[in-house]
Amino acid sequence: MIARIRKYSVYFCISIYTLLRNIYALSASVWSKPDTLIRSTSLISYMIQSKKSSATVLGIVVVLLSAVFLAAQNVVSRVFFVPSQLFGQFAFGGFISSELSNVIMLLAIRMALMAVLLMAIAPWLHPDTFLALKRLPRSPRVFGAAIGSAFCIFCGLTLLYTALSQIAAGVAIAAFFIYPAITVLLARFCFNQKLRPYQLALMTIIFIGVVLTNTGPSESIEIAPTFLGLRLGLWYGLGAGLCFGLYGIFAELCLKDQHLSLHPVPFSLFTFMGVSGLATLSLAIASPITVSSSAWPFILWTTLFSASLTLVAYILNNFGIRYIGAALTALISASSPALTALFAWITLQESLQPQQSAGVFLVTIGIAVLSLKAKAEK
Repeated sequence: MIARIRKYSVYFCISIYTLLRNIYALSASVWSKPDTLIRSTSLISYMIQSKKSSATVLGIVVVLLSAVFLAAQNVVSRVFFVPSQLFGQFAFGGFISSELSNVIMLLAIRMALMAVLLMAIAPWLHPDTFLALKRLPRSPRVFGAAIGSAFCIFCGLTLLYTALSQIAAGVAIAAFFIYPAITVLLARFCFNQKLRPYQLALMTIIFIGVVLTNTGPSESIEIAPTFLGLRLGLWYGLGAGLCFGLYGIFAELCLKDQHLSLHPVPFSLFTFMGVSGLATLSLAIASPITVSSSAWPFILWTTLFSASLTLVAYILNNFGIRYIGAALTALISASSPALTALFAWITLQESLQPQQSAGVFLVTIGIAVLSLKAKAEK
């Protein structure tokens, strides 16, 4: 089994490298300037329209791939905690229990791997990444906001992993994906941004969707405890969404500061390193880790696979914003809850009740329209 995982991991890394190289080469050809001067105005107009059309198609494909990779890593994260029948054929997963110390340990390993991977490709994505990190302490405001963002991501991912260990992957991600709505609410108080009627209507739709996902039988191995009528796993997902909503506020402070605004690449690298450091420090005061020695190879290879999926999704999403803009990118990316539910159904044989599927659909549509309108207004 370990040899098979190692083999498929190598194949995956080679495939991803080839994919990124081809996308980069294709993007260069799409936007490259003609070597010869063409005097025909109609021909030039036709070529410009052709290039724009090619860039749009490429951008949509790239963002869809990003959403697919994120949905896949959500399913992989659930496999860590819940034994499953992959494609209904063979047993896999359930390497660790959902104890807090185990969740933090998994988070520390994953974020450390993501930081190392991003360091390796940072010069290609943004040549001034390390210079920007050196300059970061010069602005206490931005530095403090960056630390705050890392803390929010640490709390959010800890809650999200716990949610994935207790309820269906599609339901957990649907609850988590309320964070754009939370960001809108927080922006109302932090930046004095007006709350529009359509935003209230969409947030009501999202809330109804979350309530619908709480119906139906529990997907937990044990009988799921509840609080105020909602399963604890759903509360964890909502808490993760709240933390990511706060993260959005801190990120806006870092990326749009008038004196020292950070590029997304050094900002992400600082966040990855900060989360890994916080998780490592938390392990010193958490309860002992309960992982069998035979499970470590599976944990390490699966964590590397999950970290690679997340990092590739991040890179592809940035490519997509370049080609089709932030509005259409946000609209496509909002399909993550539905894609996660679909992937969990295909790979883990994890089905949702009709009302839960309707709830995931409402959350997806509400977040998509809310994100699209927000980007359009900006």
